[in-house]
Parts: sequence; structure tokens; C-alpha cells
Amino acid sequence: MPETNQQPSPRLVLPSAMGTATVLFHFLFCMLLSSVLLSNPLTGGGFYLVARAAVLYGRWLHPLRFHTLNQAQKRTSIILLSVTFVFTMLLLPSIPVPLSSTSLWLIIVTTFYINVRPVLLHHLLSGWVSKGLKPIRVLCYVLLFQLLALILPVLLFFTASEPQQSWSLLAGFLIGVLLETIEVWHTRHQDQSAPTLSSEETEQLKGVHAYQTFTRTSLLITAAMQATLLMTYTFIGCTAYELFYCIGLALLCTGVSYMLTGVVINWLPGRDPANVLYLGLALWILGLVLFSMNILSASMVNAYLSLALCTLGLGVCVRVLTGMEDNIRKIITFSLGHEPTQSYYATLRFQVEFASLCGQLLTLVGLALICVFNHNQFPDSLQALAGRFRPLMVVPCLLLVFAALFCGLMFPMNRLHWQKLDRYLEGEENPALKSQLESVIVRRSLRHYGVRILMFFMRPFYYHRIIGKELVPMDDAVNVFVCNHGEVYGPIVTNLYIPFSFRPWVISDMMDNEAIARRTADGAFTRFRIIPENRRFALAKRVAPIISWAMRSVDAIPVYFNEPVKLRQTFRESVTAMEAGDNILLFPENSDDTPDHRYVLNGVSHFFTGFTMLGSMYYRKTGKRCHFVPIYANKQNRTLTFGHHTDFDPDNDPNVERDRICEYLRGEMLRIAEGK
Repeated sequence: MPETNQQPSPRLVLPSAMGTATVLFHFLFCMLLSSVLLSNPLTGGGFYLVARAAVLYGRWLHPLRFHTLNQAQKRTSIILLSVTFVFTMLLLPSIPVPLSSTSLWLIIVTTFYINVRPVLLHHLLSGWVSKGLKPIRVLCYVLLFQLLALILPVLLFFTASEPQQSWSLLAGFLIGVLLETIEVWHTRHQDQSAPTLSSEETEQLKGVHAYQTFTRTSLLITAAMQATLLMTYTFIGCTAYELFYCIGLALLCTGVSYMLTGVVINWLPGRDPANVLYLGLALWILGLVLFSMNILSASMVNAYLSLALCTLGLGVCVRVLTGMEDNIRKIITFSLGHEPTQSYYATLRFQVEFASLCGQLLTLVGLALICVFNHNQFPDSLQALAGRFRPLMVVPCLLLVFAALFCGLMFPMNRLHWQKLDRYLEGEENPALKSQLESVIVRRSLRHYGVRILMFFMRPFYYHRIIGKELVPMDDAVNVFVCNHGEVYGPIVTNLYIPFSFRPWVISDMMDNEAIARRTADGAFTRFRIIPENRRFALAKRVAPIISWAMRSVDAIPVYFNEPVKLRQTFRESVTAMEAGDNILLFPENSDDTPDHRYVLNGVSHFFTGFTMLGSMYYRKTGKRCHFVPIYANKQNRTLTFGHHTDFDPDNDPNVERDRICEYLRGEMLRIAEGK
């Protein structure tokens, strides 16, 4: 079992909400400053992004930090620096004032000052914290630093603009300082030193599929989030020139959407986190598409509503990923044998900064291209902005969100896997459980969403009421669900509607396309008289690949009838799954008892009795008594009814116990079928 460590771990997969709000407000403030001084908001927004990129490069390329980066990170930093330089050069010729303009240099100095000041404050704060000063004293130092830092903007604003405008700019600057102070104080402990991951552990994490998939998805969402929010605030800054008007619209489009995120999350309690993430990504994509359609409309209301929908989806994604961070730490603990160290978080911080910078650079590239394709002129109206805005600012965001969706679909863990991981980390000694978790977490295991989507669309056509699910035991022993077959009817409705996880037994022939075609043509298709007899097999061959794919997708266990050697494999795989906590679903009816060798559609045929060996094998392995739970699928009444279960009794004679279980289950299913 892995050793657990109680060391508190910071939450660092995504930028904090306060940090993101600080960046966005500073971006909006620089646009408003540029609007006041140059009558063009895009200049300030562009220079803010250039200044932010320059400060991050300064941190990465600093001699004391650059040597800690690996070769890939060093190359990436230099490449991004070159990209930033190129698009800054594209942006400069389109500035609507000469470079000698005092207002222009005021904007440049302010944007760089806004980005440099928090870096200096972080550095000082780290030193104060490391000296062990009392929190109240550290807070006083922080407030004193921020008060002294106000001297420069006061001088700049009151010497370069009218008094009324100066007071408005100073008010906006103070709001940014307040947000920045809260964010800096919240993250004051993140730079503490800690042990370093060994090269072997680093390489081991690279081979953990679940961890790598989650990290890629998180970083793509981080980049898409930055690009989307900056695009949103660029639009707001260009359409609303008053400071508090802009703040109000920003709160409506982002703040209210984040509040609605909580409603969406609470509306989906107990859901698989990955599925909620896909819902958020879908809302995000829909919002971007609607925004691109509405930006040219006469009414701005539709555009703002689209932005609100977009940020609602974004908020759902961030909330889900933040909630999953504890689970990801469990994956690292499972893979390495200990909790992640601070050096892991340092690496993760670099990756998050890199992803954030990529999203911000996309916005910078968009601003530069707007100017280039507008003949080196900033757009002077909303219509001119909208004409260039849609293809250059929305498409990159869409591509990033689609990439995040694609990576997210590769994430192998579902809610049941998280529950099993908790059991293992809590100390359960279970080799079968460990092996199953390794196969999902470490190896390249995929979730079969295709069959889930197919089931989603099939459910309305096979709607059933679930009766008696409260009779199903929910203790630490597993359930063996036993259901009537009814040709293909029973397997279909149970897979669609049983509200418990399970692995179904499936005849091995249903994994082979040729065998599926023969069984389907000679069985199910004979009931459809509309299908000509000479066309049944040809049609069945076309259906067979879909059926075999569905069987593999639901993680079916093949049953090898009339092959005793291979049949042992069925029982071994089943008991291993039961040891790991998986329920089993099977259909034991013997169709040979009927005159036409078909499964009865009403009632229950006699059973093959071999399945009861699961009880004795599971008991020998675990010392637990599994529950045999009867289910009756009634096609006429469209009900799926659970009966009272019976437990395996190891004290009985094996043959007696076999007959007892089969007779009890069949009797209970017949009782349900007769409505008693």
C-alpha cells in the first residue's frame, strides 16, 4: 500500500478565481485608459498583453530560474518570446498616434508598471514569510508597499489628463490594486521549498495515462479560458467606454455566470465529474458559436447573452477540474507510492503559466491581425471591429475548446473507479482491485462513449419503470444480477436501465461478427416478417459489427459454452472482477427447453445451473457471501423489477446449494411475472 502524507497541498491545476479576475480587470483598465487618452481601447489592451508576456519571460529567463527549466521548457520559452516580438512589431505600426506621443508612453509605462509591481511584491512577500514574521506584520508590510506603489500612477494620471478623468482612472487603478493584494496574500505560501522528484518518478508519471490526460485537458482549458475571457473583455471594453458601465457588464457576463455554475453543479449531484465537464465544454462551444453569429446583430443584448452562456460553460469546466484536483493527487499517490512533493507543484505552476500565456498570446495575435487586415489601422467603430473580430478571435478559442474536449474524452476514470481508488488508498488489501486500477490509471485505457451515446438515444424507445431497486443490497459484498432473456429484449433493457454498475456475461459468439450474423438472422430477425428470408443474413452481417462493438464497449465477459477449458477463463475473469468490486449480470435461461429453441418472451425458461459456481469461488477468494438478485424484464408492462435476493450459503452441500439458488431465483422471477 502507498504511504500517505498529511502535508497540505495547494490547489494549482488552474489559476485561482481571484488571480484570473485580477488579470481581467487590469486588461479592462488598460483598455479604458487607452480609450481616455487615445480614443482607442485596443492600444492599451495590446500593450497590457505585451507587458504581461515580457514580465513572464523575465521570470523564466532569469539566471536563477532558467537553469531549473528542462530543455523543452527552455526551447518553448524562447520560441514564445520570438512569437511575442513578431506580433508586437506588427502591432506597433498600426498605433494611431506617433511614438513620441506623451499619452502613448503613459500607457506603455502604466501597463508595464501594472505587471511588474505584483512580481516585486511576490518576491518581497516570500522573503517576509520565510523569515517567520507574524501574519499581521506581513500584512502591514504588504499594505504599506501598495500605498507607496500608488505614488507613480497618481503623478501620471493627474499630469496627463483632466481632473475628473484622473479621479476615475485612479478609482479603477485602486480596484485593481485591491484585487491584486487579495490574490497575492492568498498565494503567499506557494513558493516554499520542498524535496525534489527523482528522475525515475518523473518518468513514471509520464507513463500514467490518467494523469497525463487530465493534465493536458487542464492546460488546454486554461489556455482556452484565458483566450475566451480576454476576448470577452476586449468586446466589452470596445463597446462600453465608461468604467463602471464596463465593470457592470463584466460582472453580468462572467460573475453571474460563475454563480449559475454552482446551480448547474448542484443540479447534477452524484454525477460522473467527467460527464459534467463535457456538459460545460458543450455550453462553452455553444456560447462561442452564438457569439460569432450575434456580434454583427443590431442589438448587443444577444451578443452579451452569448458571452454569458460561454462563461457559464467555462465556469462549469473550472469548477469540475478544481473539484477533481484532490482525486488527481490520489492518482499520483497510487502511481508513485507517496503524495506529490512541492517540486511537482512548481513544475505544474510553470505549465499553468505557460498555458495562460498561450491563451493571452492568442488574444495579442488576434489584435495584431485585426490591425494588419484593417490596413494597419485600428477599427474606429463597432461595425469595423465586429467585421474583423469574428474570424480572428472566436475560431482560436473554439479550436482550443474542441482540443480540450477531445483530450477529455480520453480520460479513463469514472465515478466507480474513483470509489475503488478511495477503497484502495484507505488500506484495502486487494490484489485484484490494485490490478484493475493499474489497468485503468496507468495503461492506455479508454472510456467507451460511443455506446453510452447510443444508449442515450435508445432509452426513449425502450422506456421502462424501475421497481424494487431498494431491495438490492448495498454492503461490501457484490451482487450477481440474474435476469430473463426474452431474445434480445432482456439484455437491451437491463443495459439501458439497471441503476447499478455491472459487467454482463455475453455468449462468446457475440464477440465474433460471423457468429453474430448467423445468430441474429436465425433468431431475432425471424420475428420480423417484413424482412425477406433471403435478405436476413445479408442484413445481419451489416448489423453484426455494431453489436460486437457494443459488447466490447460495455466491458462484457465472454461465456464459452461447450468449451470446458475456455469456460474456466469466464469464471476466473468474473471472480477477479467481483474481487475488485464489480457486480455481474447474466441471463441463465436454457433455450433448448423450448420446442423452437428460442427464448420465451413471457415467463422464464429453466436455467443453466453452472453460474452458481460464482458464489463458491467468490467465497473461497474473499470469505464474503455474494448476493444473487433476481430481475424480471416485462416487455408488455415496460417494467424492470428487482426481486428479493438470496445469499450464497457455504455450509450447504454444493449440489444442494446450486439447485436451491436456481429454484429460488426462477420462482421469484415467475412470481414477479405473474404479478403476485
